Amino acid sequence: MSASERIIVGGQEIVLSVRRTSRRKTIALSFGADGLKVLAPAELSDREVRAFIDRKREWVLKKHAGFEEVGGLHPPREFVSGEAFSYLGRTYRLRIYSAEDASQRGAALRGGIFEVPVRSDERGAGEALAVRRRLRAWYEKRARVKLIERMGLYCDRLGLKMPAVRLANQQKRWGSCDKEGTLRFNWRIVMAPIALVDYVVAHELCHIIEHNHSSRFWRLLETTYPDMNAARERLRREGHRYYF
Repeated sequence: MSASERIIVGGQEIVLSVRRTSRRKTIALSFGADGLKVLAPAELSDREVRAFIDRKREWVLKKHAGFEEVGGLHPPREFVSGEAFSYLGRTYRLRIYSAEDASQRGAALRGGIFEVPVRSDERGAGEALAVRRRLRAWYEKRARVKLIERMGLYCDRLGLKMPAVRLANQQKRWGSCDKEGTLRFNWRIVMAPIALVDYVVAHELCHIIEHNHSSRFWRLLETTYPDMNAARERLRREGHRYYF
């Protein structure tokens, strides 16, 4: 078995990565944005690894389905100059440049380009992590402003007061509403077109009135956001583009 390959589990194609080490005595599975990972004892054969995965099929499929809810698995980002990132549905290229005060300056969107500074001591192995951290800070700042702006619009439509809002680093959901009415949004949603941002905002605000996915909830959402079916399908289909 190769270190990374695509396998079929319960009819679903899944990316599998296997790492063996003499320090392990038992096999372990984890599931993330880049697929299923197996950490196995060095002496374990490919056949034994696959047999273990088959025994854990239900767990694997459940984890896979969770990531499919946000548009599928997404390839890992490299965080290098020229790579494409989106904001409100528009694509911008990344430019990394040297700056000794990088931690103070942060990322910026200038002239249709994402400009991200890095210090000389961050070059090499640590550069991608530094770029990712500064890009995320930029997106989170914009997400807070844009989400509150759109929430104001839909609160007026629903006759709601502005609820408390939090940003979250969710891997499987675009938003959530707790029993106290606090809304949590995946900060990555501002990478999507504004129509999809609005869908997620309207969806979570409707949960303040209807707390589950009952027929009454879907009728309320459709009244609030008539294009909900198209937006829901588009987000399911394209959501992986907005992840890192």
